[in-house]
Amino acid sequence: MRMIQFRGKEYKHINFNINSRSDLSSILENIGEMIIPGLKIEKDLFFHSISELVNNSICAHREKNVDQPVRLRFSVENDDLVITIRDKGKGFDTNDLPYNLDDPVSAIDINGKKFQIYREKYNYKRFGTGLFNAKKIFDSFELYFFDQSDRVLPYDSQVIEGTLVKLKTKLS
Repeated sequence: MRMIQFRGKEYKHINFNINSRSDLSSILENIGEMIIPGLKIEKDLFFHSISELVNNSICAHREKNVDQPVRLRFSVENDDLVITIRDKGKGFDTNDLPYNLDDPVSAIDINGKKFQIYREKYNYKRFGTGLFNAKKIFDSFELYFFDQSDRVLPYDSQVIEGTLVKLKTKLS
């Protein structure tokens, strides 16, 4: 059975509860201690992608004054590594992204005009590449929005409680 190694022990699941006031570098340090045998994605790309998504969730919690943790879970399921990032940052309208999430990554130009407009709109504090990078490097990428009862729903700013990103990659 495949396991994740962390601080000298082996685990099938590792959960991190991340306070939105936490320092991102300490979070990354903890995550960086994990050893994932069979990971096909280059380690720096893997951890950069995860850190971008976690940072997005932390920022959403800070912007909305949410005092609950962002939940990050690494899990080995058969021959897959499954990562979930769950926040209560009230979600976001995917139509505001500089690309369509349903488009294949090969059709998305991160140096194009839409991305430039997006970056300017957010004073270069948002770049629009976190979800794109995850979609590009993982075998499977899923994005969900949920309400207070944990029901998965389409985005609606009036009822959405949070966001769940689910990533999956085959382990060799």
